[in-house]
Amino acid sequence: MKPVLMPPRRFAHFYRGGARITDLRGVPGPSDCSPEEWLASTTTRWGAAPAGLSVLPDGRLLRDAVAGQPEAWLGPEHVAAFGVDTGLLVKLLDAGERLPVHLHPDRVWALRHLGCPYGKTEAWYVVAADEGALVHLGFREDIPAAELADRVERQDAAALLDAMHVRTVSPGDGILVPAGWPHAIGAGILVVEAQEPTDLSILLEWRGFDLDGSADGHLGVGFPTALRAVDVRGRQPEEIDALVRRGAGERADVLLDVLPRAADDYFRLHLARPESAVAVPAGFAVTVVLGGTGEVATGAASLPVSRGDVLAVPYDAGDWMLGGAVDAVVCRPGLVAPDR
Repeated sequence: MKPVLMPPRRFAHFYRGGARITDLRGVPGPSDCSPEEWLASTTTRWGAAPAGLSVLPDGRLLRDAVAGQPEAWLGPEHVAAFGVDTGLLVKLLDAGERLPVHLHPDRVWALRHLGCPYGKTEAWYVVAADEGALVHLGFREDIPAAELADRVERQDAAALLDAMHVRTVSPGDGILVPAGWPHAIGAGILVVEAQEPTDLSILLEWRGFDLDGSADGHLGVGFPTALRAVDVRGRQPEEIDALVRRGAGERADVLLDVLPRAADDYFRLHLARPESAVAVPAGFAVTVVLGGTGEVATGAASLPVSRGDVLAVPYDAGDWMLGGAVDAVVCRPGLVAPDR
């Protein structure tokens, strides 16, 4: 099997954005509220299936192709540990406005309340950002559960945001967002997002967005249960700093770390900026070419790539090389399979 160039596949969402994705991928979204593209995805949107699923150039769903040849796509070790799913969801996300304050449950909560083995730890690699663009991540002080519930009920967004850590971001930054931590991406930021393969979100804020949080913000379990997924502990500034890596350095013929080591349990996201060529071991990978032109070479074939290309690389392609004057993000499944 060979690496596959994935055609663009956009959908409308509840918040504004998407112009930078259009510029990168060359295909417009269906509306001004098309801020995400799910890349080589076998995951569906919560309550909106089959939205989110990626289509191969031959018209088949990638999900069906993987299910039909799981070891060829994923490898025998992956299938033995994770089953017949990629264990990964990758997105382009272009925030045309600040996203609402929300969080994603961890694996323990998701398995207990939804029967889903995955939670949704995620990470952002910042591709572009307006000067002074901000992200909010984690609470600065402990918030009693009753006080949090009151702020959510009253939709006191100002109090929620004031309680959170804030960081300015720049292109090249990598940020790990642990499950349970409240967060919000600010306006003017384009990221490649790697995450566990779910669409599980709990809303703390929805007023002013095209959302009905009282109906859709609690994953169908009710807010008393959903809010137990929130990490309400106050975090020290150094704990936030430990989740952020600034820039990735010069060109090198190795994959460059852009996230803290803790991310590897859930997904692996690296930057490839080769001087001549970067080697990537065999295994399912989603590769996003952010700039330049180059070539993906496997034992069987070579494929020219350029800015805006997205590739799904199957296990059966073997070890492969990315060469040329190119910048790309390489996303692969994590190292720790969930309990089932």
